[in-house]
Amino acid sequence: MSFTVKYSDIVLSKIYSRVVEDFREHLKDSTDPSIVYVTDLVSCSQKRVFRQKYPELVFRFDPIALLGALVHRGLEELLKEYGFQNEVEIVKEVEVNGKKYIIKGRVDSLNEDCVVEIKTARSDIGLPYEHHINQLQIYLNLLGKQKGVLIYVTPDRITEFFIEKKDININELLKETIDNIKHPRWSWECLHPDTLVFTPNGFKPIKFIKEGDEIIGVDNVTKKYKVAVVTKVISRKVKSNEKCFLIEPAGLNHIVITENHPILVRFSKWGNVRDAISYKQRGYDVQVTSKTRCRVFTEPQWLTVKEVYEIIEEEKYKNISREYKVQPWMYIPYPTEVKYRASDLGLTSELLWLLGLTIADGSLKGDFSIRLTIGAHEEKVKDKVEEIASNHGISCSSRLRVLPPPHGKVFFIDLGVKWRKLASKFIVWEKDQKTGRYAPRKHFVNEILYMHPDDQKKIVEGMVTGDGHIYANGSFDYTTTSPKLAYQLVTMLLRQKILPSLKSSHKQYGWGEHPVFHVRWSEHKKRKPQAWFTDNGVWVRIKKIESYPYEGEVYNFEVENIENYLTPAGIVHNCRYCTFAKICPYKVVE
Repeated sequence: MSFTVKYSDIVLSKIYSRVVEDFREHLKDSTDPSIVYVTDLVSCSQKRVFRQKYPELVFRFDPIALLGALVHRGLEELLKEYGFQNEVEIVKEVEVNGKKYIIKGRVDSLNEDCVVEIKTARSDIGLPYEHHINQLQIYLNLLGKQKGVLIYVTPDRITEFFIEKKDININELLKETIDNIKHPRWSWECLHPDTLVFTPNGFKPIKFIKEGDEIIGVDNVTKKYKVAVVTKVISRKVKSNEKCFLIEPAGLNHIVITENHPILVRFSKWGNVRDAISYKQRGYDVQVTSKTRCRVFTEPQWLTVKEVYEIIEEEKYKNISREYKVQPWMYIPYPTEVKYRASDLGLTSELLWLLGLTIADGSLKGDFSIRLTIGAHEEKVKDKVEEIASNHGISCSSRLRVLPPPHGKVFFIDLGVKWRKLASKFIVWEKDQKTGRYAPRKHFVNEILYMHPDDQKKIVEGMVTGDGHIYANGSFDYTTTSPKLAYQLVTMLLRQKILPSLKSSHKQYGWGEHPVFHVRWSEHKKRKPQAWFTDNGVWVRIKKIESYPYEGEVYNFEVENIENYLTPAGIVHNCRYCTFAKICPYKVVE
């Protein structure tokens, strides 16, 4: 049996007409400079300025707004049956700067004892929201009521919160709004200077990002990663009343960000593998970790760091086994696109290994060769280098030398001009201005980061042979003084579905003290439950989140066209929630 389905707008046209009618009804008041809405008092003061100049931009006809309106109407009709008054308008005249203004508001429902505000939200975590509490407090103060209720309807639950009246200075809120000094009203979010930002060369601390630099963000149309240019760098001091938090993902380096910074998170609980199909049918994602157990994940959502911290703190005091408490996870993006195979770049499997060894142990010698320095006990490595050089027609000479402590006996292996030309296509030899050495600044070119993961694996093997260590349990450790190279190695390992750790310390060299970066990883399957790899990134369990005392500079920047960029804390947007973001002179990164 088949049916013919045709497009219809019988109901849709009536819904649209009603939404347009309601919008036009409020259009005159919304452009009147003497009228201030209660919602204006709890939001960015610049929004009111824009609403008066460009009122049409406020119009919304989308499923989320419609669902919110339907929930309001349905609950209000239900409360009406129990003696509540609905859509009660409030009007109060207040004088500011010698001029009279009218505060207008509309309470969803009220009776003699209580004021009710109905809210819809995409998530039930982090409720109640601070600006909703403030809005209800304004209504309680204007009406002289002592009790209020915030009721939330979300996809996961219906819940309500009792709010007791507190005296607030409405005149002061009005003056802040009229004078347009709260833009934004809620502090914008910035990142600690050591926060990593993803660039075409791998992760890079945000403090080193300059105007005109290239970073990687997400194209708003294709939803794919895209290289974009930084158009403005923003830095400021942490405010006296602003908290910073340290977030440590399992295995990876910690991140320090301000409290209201939104990060992409999800939460998990342990479940039984026997129920995995049932969980999936109910819309949950499931990660099987053993024959009997699995993790059950909520949908990804944007929450502020403070909200995540409060959820974790609340879980600490629940009287249940630690392993059954909610666990937070954060999203770490990395590029998964494959643009090159080794053969495309004129490299073989042997040359990939030699390239990794060269960036680890190599240095430029004169104008025509590269010198590898390896320990005298690594004679097998020397023999392998000589064999590869012979196979590819590269001139090679080696000799044993005795260097001052702590080096001792080493092999100098000089590779000729052919290898120097080829290797220099893929390695950036950049001298450090303070030390005059190559080691702290050398790194790979962009093409290496977009090679096939199997080819990158050979490069990593060469790097480990040079500056790495393999432990008895099969885990690996690579040490470098080049932060850029360390971030590139992390990226290559993530592309191989391996979750590394990145730690830093300081070490005293003959040429002075310098930061040292340790990249550690294991291919043992026991590490895999700590991470959940997806098409464009990896979900990593948040191991620790705690308040962090910090009083220095924090950073942000604006990005050309795509208006976002990638950090280990997820995708960071500019003015992510604001209707007027495209025209706002106070646009900041949130």
